[in-house]
Parts: sequence; C-alpha cells; structure tokens
Amino acid sequence: MAIWQVHLDTREAEQHRKWLKRRGFISANYFSSNGFSLAKMRQMAKDGKLHAIQCTFGSSVRWYYMESQAELARIKGELS
Repeated sequence: MAIWQVHLDTREAEQHRKWLKRRGFISANYFSSNGFSLAKMRQMAKDGKLHAIQCTFGSSVRWYYMESQAELARIKGELS
C-alpha cells in the first residue's frame, strides 16, 4: 500500500503542508477541482500505483497525492 498516515497537532499543520508541497504532494481538493476522480486515486493508492498521504490534524483528515504520478496516470487514461 502506498498510503502513509500522519497524525499531527494543529501547531505542526502549516509546517507539514509546506513540507508536503516541497516534496511534490498536492491536496486532494486541488485534484477534485481539476476533474480528477478521487475515488479512483484512492483505489490506485491502495493498489500501490500512486503515493498518498493521509494527514490527521485534530479531527480533520486531509489527503495529499503525488502530483507527478497523478498527472502521469491521467495522461495514460487511468484517471478522469
């Protein structure tokens, strides 16, 4: 499985988001607003085809996916 789970308190959240962005991970909200299927992305992550990070900030859960892999999967027609 290519899903990492991270539990953070709210003080670390902003610093961790910056770290994720530098590493090439983009929020699921970005992908959703640009026409990507989040259900397919999550399934691809479970199958080990796409790197994903599930961040828990207090009671909030946010997903981040590796941008380069998601774009390549979309070009191949695996995501729509």
